[in-house]
Amino acid sequence: METVIVAAVVIVAVLAHVALYRWVRFKIHEGVIIQFLRDAAENGAAGSSATDIAAHTELPLKRVQAVCARSNAVCADASTPDNWRTN
Repeated sequence: METVIVAAVVIVAVLAHVALYRWVRFKIHEGVIIQFLRDAAENGAAGSSATDIAAHTELPLKRVQAVCARSNAVCADASTPDNWRTN
């Protein structure tokens, strides 16, 4: 019985660690993307493409697209497809 309890605690701890790791990684990447978009807006750009964001932040293109789509602080620019801007 004790091994079942220990195993359950270990499984819960591992799942919590994975969830926390993914959340922290998302928030770090979101912060990098938001900072890039704010810097671009200060220089006169209304929005930036996912390709530009990926090139300047050194994040993979698919990761940039996933973070931008999931973030509440970043929204799609309706005027240009695959363009993103801060809210």
